[in-house]
Amino acid sequence: MKKLFLILALCTCTTANAALITYSYDHTISNRYEMHDALGLFTVDDQREGLVSVLFASQPATFSWEGYAPLMYDEVVATESQLYENGFESFTANNVTFDLWLDLFWLDAGENIFHHLDKAAPYEGALLAVDGNPYWLGGSLNKVRTVEVPEPSALALLSLGLLGFALK
Repeated sequence: MKKLFLILALCTCTTANAALITYSYDHTISNRYEMHDALGLFTVDDQREGLVSVLFASQPATFSWEGYAPLMYDEVVATESQLYENGFESFTANNVTFDLWLDLFWLDAGENIFHHLDKAAPYEGALLAVDGNPYWLGGSLNKVRTVEVPEPSALALLSLGLLGFALK
């Protein structure tokens, strides 16, 4: 009976597939008339192949957004080493419209774009528009190092295994 319970528990514990990767932005945004320091955090999901959250703070616009903006590019993993132009679909948060374009992006064959957004050159098309006034992003993204934390299902499996040994 104990073994049946453990097998049933193993079958119901599923693991999450999403790999969330966060990038930071700590450069300026500007237009013809003004320049402002800006800070941002961009989180992408390499399983869903899109942008899933943004936290952004600057003089003209501070906002947070959660949703899904797919990558507008049909080859997530490079098949050959070359330059790629790609970006995410626009999204709107309050009075801000945001376009994140990754121009002149070099990938080596086999590299996944979501794991290398920090290789993008300074942007040509990345901008946010506040009430219709555009501000271009002037720098690149930096990958944020994260600590691997065991998934709850992995911890549940470990606990069940230890419980099984204790009950035996």
